[in-house]
Amino acid sequence: MRILSVILLAGLWIGSGESSEAQHYIGMHKDQIIDSMKVTHKRLRLNTEVINPHYNYLKFEDKINEITVLFFLSDDDICTNIRESYSYSNLSDVIDRLNRDYKSGGKDQWYYMNKGKKYKIVLTEKEWYFTVSIKLDE
Repeated sequence: MRILSVILLAGLWIGSGESSEAQHYIGMHKDQIIDSMKVTHKRLRLNTEVINPHYNYLKFEDKINEITVLFFLSDDDICTNIRESYSYSNLSDVIDRLNRDYKSGGKDQWYYMNKGKKYKIVLTEKEWYFTVSIKLDE
Protein backbone atom coordinates (compact mmCIF):
# COMPACT_ATOMS: atom_id res chain seq x y z
CA MET A 1 0.00 0.00 0.00
CA ARG A 2 2.84 2.40 0.82
CA ILE A 3 4.42 1.99 -2.61
CA LEU A 4 1.09 2.72 -4.31
CA SER A 5 0.65 5.86 -2.19
CA VAL A 6 4.14 7.08 -3.13
CA ILE A 7 3.51 6.49 -6.83
CA LEU A 8 0.22 8.37 -6.68
CA LEU A 9 1.70 11.27 -4.74
CA ALA A 10 4.71 11.54 -7.02
CA GLY A 11 2.43 11.59 -10.03
CA LEU A 12 0.30 14.33 -8.56
CA TRP A 13 3.23 16.49 -7.57
CA ILE A 14 5.53 16.52 -10.46
CA GLY A 15 4.16 19.20 -12.72
CA SER A 16 1.80 18.29 -15.48
CA GLY A 17 2.24 17.70 -19.15
CA GLU A 18 -0.35 19.20 -21.46
CA SER A 19 -2.20 15.88 -21.53
CA SER A 20 -1.68 14.98 -17.88
CA GLU A 21 -4.33 15.36 -15.21
CA ALA A 22 -1.80 16.27 -12.52
CA GLN A 23 -2.06 19.72 -10.97
CA HIS A 24 0.43 22.35 -12.12
CA TYR A 25 1.22 24.66 -9.19
CA ILE A 26 3.90 26.95 -10.60
CA GLY A 27 2.25 30.31 -11.23
CA MET A 28 -0.54 29.72 -8.69
CA HIS A 29 -1.19 32.09 -5.78
CA LYS A 30 -0.48 30.86 -2.24
CA ASP A 31 -4.20 30.81 -1.34
CA GLN A 32 -5.03 28.74 -4.45
CA ILE A 33 -2.35 26.20 -3.53
CA ILE A 34 -3.67 25.85 0.03
CA ASP A 35 -7.26 25.45 -1.19
CA SER A 36 -6.25 22.92 -3.85
CA MET A 37 -4.15 20.89 -1.43
CA LYS A 38 -7.07 20.54 1.00
CA VAL A 39 -9.12 18.90 -1.73
CA THR A 40 -6.62 16.98 -3.86
CA HIS A 41 -3.92 15.95 -1.35
CA LYS A 42 -5.62 15.30 1.96
CA ARG A 43 -2.73 13.22 3.31
CA LEU A 44 -0.36 16.15 3.05
CA ARG A 45 -0.72 18.62 5.88
CA LEU A 46 0.31 22.26 5.86
CA ASN A 47 3.11 22.71 8.40
CA THR A 48 3.31 26.21 9.87
CA GLU A 49 5.31 25.22 12.97
CA VAL A 50 8.77 25.80 11.50
CA ILE A 51 9.27 29.02 9.54
CA ASN A 52 12.49 30.07 7.80
CA PRO A 53 12.39 33.88 7.68
CA HIS A 54 14.77 33.96 4.70
CA TYR A 55 12.28 32.32 2.32
CA ASN A 56 8.63 32.79 1.42
CA TYR A 57 7.20 29.27 1.09
CA LEU A 58 4.48 26.79 1.97
CA LYS A 59 5.47 23.46 3.51
CA PHE A 60 3.30 20.34 3.26
CA GLU A 61 4.19 17.02 4.86
CA ASP A 62 3.11 13.40 4.71
CA LYS A 63 4.91 11.88 7.68
CA ILE A 64 3.69 8.36 6.96
CA ASN A 65 5.31 8.20 3.51
CA GLU A 66 8.16 10.55 4.47
CA ILE A 67 7.40 13.17 1.84
CA THR A 68 7.83 16.94 2.22
CA VAL A 69 6.78 19.42 -0.45
CA LEU A 70 7.92 23.04 -0.43
CA PHE A 71 6.23 25.60 -2.66
CA PHE A 72 8.59 28.57 -2.99
CA LEU A 73 6.76 31.85 -3.47
CA SER A 74 7.56 35.27 -4.91
CA ASP A 75 7.07 38.47 -2.90
CA ASP A 76 3.55 38.50 -4.37
CA ASP A 77 2.88 34.95 -3.03
CA ILE A 78 3.02 33.32 -6.49
CA CYS A 79 4.62 29.86 -6.73
CA THR A 80 7.93 30.06 -8.59
CA ASN A 81 9.31 26.57 -7.99
CA ILE A 82 8.69 23.38 -6.04
CA ARG A 83 10.99 21.10 -4.09
CA GLU A 84 9.90 17.66 -2.96
CA SER A 85 11.98 15.72 -0.42
CA TYR A 86 11.69 11.95 -0.02
CA SER A 87 13.29 9.19 2.02
CA TYR A 88 15.37 6.77 -0.06
CA SER A 89 12.71 4.09 0.38
CA ASN A 90 10.76 6.03 -2.30
CA LEU A 91 13.60 6.43 -4.83
CA SER A 92 12.86 3.68 -7.34
CA ASP A 93 9.12 4.49 -7.40
CA VAL A 94 9.76 8.18 -8.04
CA ILE A 95 12.35 7.50 -10.77
CA ASP A 96 10.01 5.01 -12.46
CA ARG A 97 7.23 7.61 -12.48
CA LEU A 98 9.51 10.35 -13.84
CA ASN A 99 10.80 8.06 -16.60
CA ARG A 100 7.29 7.00 -17.54
CA ASP A 101 5.60 10.43 -17.55
CA TYR A 102 8.27 12.95 -18.63
CA LYS A 103 10.85 13.42 -21.34
CA SER A 104 14.38 12.63 -20.27
CA GLY A 105 16.82 15.52 -20.30
CA GLY A 106 19.89 13.52 -19.30
CA LYS A 107 20.98 11.93 -16.04
CA ASP A 108 18.47 12.73 -13.28
CA GLN A 109 16.71 15.39 -15.39
CA TRP A 110 13.32 15.50 -17.09
CA TYR A 111 11.24 18.11 -18.91
CA TYR A 112 7.59 18.86 -19.58
CA MET A 113 5.54 21.57 -21.29
CA ASN A 114 2.64 23.50 -19.76
CA LYS A 115 0.85 26.32 -21.59
CA GLY A 116 3.71 26.68 -24.04
CA LYS A 117 6.41 26.91 -21.35
CA LYS A 118 9.12 24.34 -20.69
CA TYR A 119 9.67 23.14 -17.12
CA LYS A 120 12.69 21.28 -15.79
CA ILE A 121 12.61 18.51 -13.19
CA VAL A 122 15.87 17.60 -11.42
CA LEU A 123 16.44 14.73 -9.01
CA THR A 124 19.27 15.30 -6.53
CA GLU A 125 20.57 12.65 -4.16
CA LYS A 126 21.65 13.84 -0.72
CA GLU A 127 23.19 11.83 2.12
CA TRP A 128 19.94 10.90 3.93
CA TYR A 129 17.23 11.83 1.43
CA PHE A 130 16.70 12.89 -2.16
CA THR A 131 14.91 15.85 -3.71
CA VAL A 132 12.93 16.50 -6.87
CA SER A 133 12.97 20.16 -7.92
CA ILE A 134 10.60 21.64 -10.46
CA LYS A 135 11.01 25.06 -12.07
CA LEU A 136 10.67 26.97 -15.29
CA ASP A 137 13.52 26.04 -17.63
CA GLU A 138 15.48 29.20 -18.25
